[in-house]
Amino acid sequence: MKNEASKRISVVNAILLTAVSLLSIAAIALPSAHAASPLLPADQCDAEAGSEHDLQRNMAFRPVATEDIRIGIALSACREAYNQGSGPRQTFELARVLHAAGQRGQAMAMLEKAVEGNHAVAMVNYAVMIGERGDHATEFALYQKAAATGNILAAYNLGVAYRDGVGTAANGTLAAQWFERASVAKDNLGAFNLAVMLDEGTQIPEDNQKAAYFYRLAADRGNVDAMVNLGLMLESGEGMVANAAAATEMFTKAAEKGDGFAQGKIAPQIDTATTASIEPSEQASLVLAKTGRVK
Repeated sequence: MKNEASKRISVVNAILLTAVSLLSIAAIALPSAHAASPLLPADQCDAEAGSEHDLQRNMAFRPVATEDIRIGIALSACREAYNQGSGPRQTFELARVLHAAGQRGQAMAMLEKAVEGNHAVAMVNYAVMIGERGDHATEFALYQKAAATGNILAAYNLGVAYRDGVGTAANGTLAAQWFERASVAKDNLGAFNLAVMLDEGTQIPEDNQKAAYFYRLAADRGNVDAMVNLGLMLESGEGMVANAAAATEMFTKAAEKGDGFAQGKIAPQIDTATTASIEPSEQASLVLAKTGRVK
């Protein structure tokens, strides 16, 4: 993409935020002790703390978003399940609840035990925490091991690692391959970051048509940055025939989700009669800044 200055092209350099599957460090009031449950502790732990990103979870229960974890109930059930030796899944779920409760050290210890039981999502989250401590070689090795099980988060993180050279030599081709694997599994960030690589053309050959295709996939999955970038491509006609109406539609969708840049793109134009008497240097401040884009 030649017009990169106006694009959302900077990279999510942090390996996948564990908030996606595990983390939420915001202070949360602990609910009171739970009432008696007909479920066994292991089952109640699954019901209260199963992650949507865990392909090994108990599918009899719906997954629980981090912000929806009822910490008092989940902590009681998962601790009891762990004490009864339930297994790596409940150990991971206990770690997830502990981290949501702000008990990071205990969460990491439980993640390590779940990793010993070959639990894939635990590997990804433990790898992130190990990486934060500077051990990128172990971090990378854990992503590889988890990705080999088909875990989507691991595939995405492995793509980031290859793209940015985290624990391994940077390799754009391998990064693109892992982002595409994540995209095929309906991951919007995998699709978005693959689109950016194709858009920029620095680590892999530039291909605006394919970039637009993956931006659209990510946009259809709700990725706001992809909506903006696809809107810019539709506006300028890069990789496709220019389509102002379709571009405005993309900007409108992003604006409705609170994106400031997109809101500026669809805002009424500044009255030329008003700006005619303003000095050029002052007029520049009226133009929406083409600032950094976040992936």
